[in-house]
Amino acid sequence: MKMGWTVALMFVVLTTSASFGQSPAPRAYVSNERAGTVTVIDTATDRVVRQITMAPRPRGLEVIGRRLFVALSDDNPHATSDQDGIAVADVETGAILARYDAGSDPERLVLNRDGSRLYAANEDAGTATITDLKTGQVLATLVVGIEPEGIAISPDERWVYVTAETSNTVSVIDTNALKVVSNFLVDPRPRDAAFSPDGTRAYVSAEIGGSVAVIDVAQHRVIATIELPATAKPVGVVVSPDSRFVYVANGHGNSVAFVDAQSLKVVATVPVGRRPWGIAITPDGRKLYTANGLSGDSSVIDIERRRVTATIPTGAGAWGVVIGR
Repeated sequence: MKMGWTVALMFVVLTTSASFGQSPAPRAYVSNERAGTVTVIDTATDRVVRQITMAPRPRGLEVIGRRLFVALSDDNPHATSDQDGIAVADVETGAILARYDAGSDPERLVLNRDGSRLYAANEDAGTATITDLKTGQVLATLVVGIEPEGIAISPDERWVYVTAETSNTVSVIDTNALKVVSNFLVDPRPRDAAFSPDGTRAYVSAEIGGSVAVIDVAQHRVIATIELPATAKPVGVVVSPDSRFVYVANGHGNSVAFVDAQSLKVVATVPVGRRPWGIAITPDGRKLYTANGLSGDSSVIDIERRRVTATIPTGAGAWGVVIGR
């Protein structure tokens, strides 16, 4: 692990958006890996309210309160070797609040509910890093599959799933024991993972497989496979708040698939921008936001009407998207 990053602020007290006079509407945050920025979108108006500089190569991101966590990677010719890590910015001012070490080439990250612990998937290192955000100390660095990318935490915070695109595996981390307790195979090039809000299932996209694995969380095993349209190259995946639908960003298929979680069938396919990579859903379950890498924008989908209602320019190489206050 690179140790060039230091914690600038060990822990930032969580605050509600209301206490800072923010709009009650959630915001969408889109990372643009080539532009070196994060675009902030007001989901009430679908207008850009801010661009935050986050270089080099911002990809995975999470938001809690006013804190924006972004995985930065030096995997480009213009960066220095000590730039891998997790940066934390104030969503209102863009000021960097803290920086945390991670393994080589961190790609995605996830937080626990109270924002006290961070889990990062480090692609080049083949590891997952677990960090205590109150102390800034790395609690564990765990070996997972080859080229890990996707990472998700279960609703009860007991399990973290890490997908590895080259070994075609999912590693299961016990968050109490801080160790990998299981590894299992999925279809080729797993990119992302998402748990259902009820905690019974997880879904893992397989880009080359053109499918999504359905996982029984109690047993940590694949129980079914969702077959997507032939043009689909699935990457991002999210689940509706009621666990009834799964939404899949189809990458070079330039679309989003709507999947019925009971029948495991695709019930709709909505065309979006070019190469949607990340996808996020608003807390009320009414809108989806994509990060379209080749068109450098975000498509806004009205879920009930199953159509795009806005296309918002973000920046070159739009990669990830999350919803926060």
